[in-house]
Amino acid sequence: MSFAELLASFQKTRALVVGDIMLDEYVFGRATRISQEAPVMVVKQVSTRSVPGGAANVASNMVAMGAQTKMVGVLGHDAPGDTLVSALAGWGIDEHNLIRDPSRPTTRKTRIVANHAHQVLRIDHEAEAPISGDVESAVLDRAIAAMDSVDVVLISDYTKGAVTPAIIEAIVSEGKKRSVPVVANAKPKSLPNYRGATLVSLNQYEAGDALRLGRGVPHDQAEQAASELREVLGVECVLITLGAGGIAAAAKETFSVPAVIVELYDEAGAGDTVIATVALGVGVNAFSQKLLHLAAQTAGSVVQKVGVATPSKEDLARIAAL
Repeated sequence: MSFAELLASFQKTRALVVGDIMLDEYVFGRATRISQEAPVMVVKQVSTRSVPGGAANVASNMVAMGAQTKMVGVLGHDAPGDTLVSALAGWGIDEHNLIRDPSRPTTRKTRIVANHAHQVLRIDHEAEAPISGDVESAVLDRAIAAMDSVDVVLISDYTKGAVTPAIIEAIVSEGKKRSVPVVANAKPKSLPNYRGATLVSLNQYEAGDALRLGRGVPHDQAEQAASELREVLGVECVLITLGAGGIAAAAKETFSVPAVIVELYDEAGAGDTVIATVALGVGVNAFSQKLLHLAAQTAGSVVQKVGVATPSKEDLARIAAL
């Protein structure tokens, strides 16, 4: 398949994202001086912006690439939760499967950005305790119900509590029963729960942790590492993202692709774009080296933007023409 054919196939794909949704807030300003109160920068606020983050950014990326996308996740009964619901509605993702939990805040990352692109500070507002009881049951019930009408499920785990072992194992099991591929952006501690999944994605440091290397996976050993993890985890495919080093994968064969070289570089959210692209490809049974090249291109388009972002229509048109 060409890039154009792959992107066209995404228009017919129905996807479900289950995971840790969050709100990414940005405060943009000008660095004016060093404070007299402490040796810190004084930033004069110019503007603010709020966008879907975490698993919600993955879902937004899928919508940007044309997929019909459902989202299951947990947010607080608070103003940031309202903002996140509104932001997702802007992407055509309704709140039907978003569960409000008054016992925890909506996960938020607030970034202070000075002089257009220099991130000065990030403040995280979150509760990392796993959901339980009625909330866990509600997430699982809505996820399983939504699987009736999707081509692929993506579990997006940021270790913020919404993805429990019970939820992971139930979704993987249901996926096998229904012949719906389950793709996961996983974390090392939860890897045993993904046995039987279609694809598990890790970054080079998470993969190194999973293999007990005590360091990130070296780029020239990434294909071998992906193959080892595939066998150990009992999954069909393993993906390892290497930042500027590209992407490596192991299925029945191993292969890798380089990253797209760009002048401006902000990695925030790039991994979300990679896994969103790959998951949609899995949903149309097109997992291949070509798909990874496409993921490198879509990620290359978002790292040129400040903050968490999605590929624009212009970006996708340019990529389709390659």
